[in-house]
Amino acid sequence: MTRKFALSATFVLVASVAAAGPRGTVPKPSSDRYPARAESDGTKLGAALLTSQEVRQAFVFDVSRTCLVIEVALYPQKDKEPEVSRDDFSLHVAGTDITVWPSSANTVAAKLQQQSSPSRDVGVESSVGVGYESGTYTDPVTGQQVKTHGVYTEAGAGVGVAPGSPRPGSSDRDRAIAEADLADKGLPEGKASSPVAGYLYFPIVEKKKHALQLEYEVNGNKVVLQFPQK
Repeated sequence: MTRKFALSATFVLVASVAAAGPRGTVPKPSSDRYPARAESDGTKLGAALLTSQEVRQAFVFDVSRTCLVIEVALYPQKDKEPEVSRDDFSLHVAGTDITVWPSSANTVAAKLQQQSSPSRDVGVESSVGVGYESGTYTDPVTGQQVKTHGVYTEAGAGVGVAPGSPRPGSSDRDRAIAEADLADKGLPEGKASSPVAGYLYFPIVEKKKHALQLEYEVNGNKVVLQFPQK
């Protein structure tokens, strides 16, 4: 398969996913199964902030250095069909003026590609608790073991790669695949007559000792889902 054909096929995949809309994730049996819960106008909500390990398991590429991933589920009241929109959600750092809104799959995939560029050093722009780790990884080109070092955050982990080596997520094809994957698993938007669930992607924020709050606001009615501090 030529590179041109592979790219074309990938972009067709992205277009197909975009046309079909997100499938989201499978809602848990009830909102009580989520660590953060609230209710708004008869609609029950549940939410969970994914750990870096859960993010790596959920997506084709590791986006834990790129964004915070929150799974959100809505459980409509019988005979009601609330309009679901990611624009109704925001993430707030309790006790501060910091508030961010969900990013699109396109934005997250573009940032992943930028961070994965071989010409860039590993780094975390802003993070939820920063640490250091070292180890080895298998070079995808040579198959050899390479020593690595880098930083990680509570919201996601990333290790350095040998200079000049291609990293997963750095090519245009990888970006297209990542975008399709993120879009497919995003929170489905539109009228919901039955429980729906999916992921929201937020810019990484500096938390320190403050808790994170997911805020949901519709028609002037706002509820807050607070995540337990870890």
